[in-house]
Amino acid sequence: MTNKIFTVVFLFVVTTAGLHSQNLEEWQVYPSFSTVNSISVSDNILYSATLGGIFIVENEEIQSRITTMDGLYRANPTAVIFDSTNNRLLAGYVDGTLDVINVETKEIERIEDIKRVTRFNSKSVNALDIYEGKAYISTSFGIVVYDLETLLVENSYLKLGNFNIGTQVNAIDIADSTIYAATIQGVAVGDIRTNLVESTNWQTFNDFNGLTSLMISEIAYFDSKIFVLASDSIYEYQNESWIESPTFTSSNYTALGLADNRENLAVANNASIIILNMEGNTTSLAPAFNSRISALKLKDQQVFAGTSNEGLLVINPSNSTQEQYLPSGPYLNFFSKLLVTQNRVAATSTAAFPQTDPFNPIRGYYINNGDRWENFNQNTSSALSEHRVGSVYSIGQNDFSYFFGSWGRGVVRHNKEDDEITVYNHSNSSLAGTRSSDQEFVVISDLDSDSQNNMWAISYYSEYPLNLQLANSDEWIPFRGQSGSDIYFNLFIDSFDQKWISLITNTNSGRGLFVLDTGNPEDSGDNTGIKLTSSVNNGNLPDEKINAITEDRNGEIWIGTARGIARFIFPEFMIDGGPDERRAQWLINEDTTAASRYLLRDVNVSAIAVNDANQKWVGSENQGIWLLNAEGSRIEKRFTTQNSNLISNNIESIAIDNATGEVYVATELGLISFMDIPQAPVTEMNKLKVFPNPFEYSRHNQIVIEGLSDETRLKILGSDGIVINELTARGGRISWDGFDYNGNQLGSGVYFVVAYEEDGKEKGVGKVVIIR
Repeated sequence: MTNKIFTVVFLFVVTTAGLHSQNLEEWQVYPSFSTVNSISVSDNILYSATLGGIFIVENEEIQSRITTMDGLYRANPTAVIFDSTNNRLLAGYVDGTLDVINVETKEIERIEDIKRVTRFNSKSVNALDIYEGKAYISTSFGIVVYDLETLLVENSYLKLGNFNIGTQVNAIDIADSTIYAATIQGVAVGDIRTNLVESTNWQTFNDFNGLTSLMISEIAYFDSKIFVLASDSIYEYQNESWIESPTFTSSNYTALGLADNRENLAVANNASIIILNMEGNTTSLAPAFNSRISALKLKDQQVFAGTSNEGLLVINPSNSTQEQYLPSGPYLNFFSKLLVTQNRVAATSTAAFPQTDPFNPIRGYYINNGDRWENFNQNTSSALSEHRVGSVYSIGQNDFSYFFGSWGRGVVRHNKEDDEITVYNHSNSSLAGTRSSDQEFVVISDLDSDSQNNMWAISYYSEYPLNLQLANSDEWIPFRGQSGSDIYFNLFIDSFDQKWISLITNTNSGRGLFVLDTGNPEDSGDNTGIKLTSSVNNGNLPDEKINAITEDRNGEIWIGTARGIARFIFPEFMIDGGPDERRAQWLINEDTTAASRYLLRDVNVSAIAVNDANQKWVGSENQGIWLLNAEGSRIEKRFTTQNSNLISNNIESIAIDNATGEVYVATELGLISFMDIPQAPVTEMNKLKVFPNPFEYSRHNQIVIEGLSDETRLKILGSDGIVINELTARGGRISWDGFDYNGNQLGSGVYFVVAYEEDGKEKGVGKVVIIR
């Protein structure tokens, strides 16, 4: 078979898969389209609903993609179907919301009838079907029927025969006016010409009828028989009884699909796709793929297969050719920890304490170099496959390499220049696993480098929790824990090379902070440290569960806890100082009318990042993002899914590319970025970039001045040389509202911007035309 990977060439909103493409104060999403939830085929157009949105294939090319930036309700549509009569696409979501997408105008109409249902807790749209002008929605509580002309609910079938009211329906098939429903209690069959609101008009099948597995995920009526996918086996109903299919006799089946003309039925397992025709003959295909087939359709002698992590496959059974359609992007839509350096973004894909998940073996890491995504996991890297590195959680870097910590498989060192990968685990290094229980299971919960490019790693729940790899060395030096029964978890190394280590219990409860000065890195005998807690005289932490640690541009250490933020103003005195130097300062709210004296006091902080204006980006668990001023006394901006294009309020990590000002945010639903105004300063000021130019009050709300030194003062002068406003800037870029000292609009004309450092060494000049 031949493989062909196509990339996006046109988007609903013009973007690229690379980085740094959005305008100031705009959002951009970086979705993965590899995991296909649902596919719909209409004429020669293919629609794939994925974890990252929808992509459309026409004339054997990916023509467009639809994401949250284009107006999708959320990043992960669970089902999609094309309504050919009205030339529109229907997409369903996990909370019952429906998007109706006009494929010509790209307008999206949102329908929330199912979402508003209060009788049932779960309202997920599991599948979509169209029959005789009506849309049949398989939901977590039954079947909802819409009139496609009015988009109004016509009926709801909540009690299917003797099944429980509100039984989850995973899929349906409609043939000859009969609905065949796959549910979690078995199969239900009803004639739509009867009143199916009445439960007695449904016939049901369960274990009493020979269905030994009741978790029915897919269903199809073919050749006068009912076929179902139950767990991982195929059953069929014939001669008034259910039997395990004599045609599809193997196991591990993952999908079932029916041809639009009902002349062929296909099933897929981990190795092949088997097609059954009306004469009872089968054809077996062995497509080249490394993942699970999650959706299956047949049309015009072609097989369309959605996969769990390789996009959409189109297979021609007559000559066994295969085409793969996958827009450029990260391998999966899962993100955890982020790093940004040298215009590259590196990210991990596993959350802390991962649960059992079929994606775990391929939850590797991603690197974006600005033009394309490079994905590293067991499917794409022989080194990671050899050492069974799957769930990659933590990340660190020095000048030469990225370091990735896995959940159970040690450390991956990834050379930045040549992408050489080296894996360190218990079998080939001194890295030790989870104490006596499993020395082979090495969990690296965090990594960071010191000023000498030495890499430090936390081995979670280990007798030797702190480990050191000297620059240009392959050896790891282990150090015993120095905080009693407390477990090391997060690690941050400050500008004094002190190690700030969050402490937890074996149930993940917070135990405070441990600040360690290792002195000579190779000599554990000169280590000194201090444990900080919530005690006023020994740390004054807002909460002992520490989730984020960073250093700002003034050298202060900021910590995010399960209940608010605090900062240490003099970190150099943490170990040798007294209670006053060790006392964390909580953020005082400058708004004296606020309900709390302390800013963000009750926020469960998950991430903190510092931009070049020394402002703090603060991520939270399920409450979105705040941008604070440099002192942490005022909220400058607030972002949630309700007031912005943020795709999730649950924030995993934040990292800032200071060269461009782009703020990258890892969420539970994927990666997104915001182009912030502050950016890295220039080394020499000269001609300033001022835009938009001309500036019109009727069209614009801010003037951006770029090309500034680290700390500058700016004077705005009229053509007569009179100063009409003054600004103070930190970082290389600042915005101005175009008003004078008194908050008044300026008259039309040319205005000059003069920037200078306090010592007078650097000076920059620019000009802007203002139109009133």
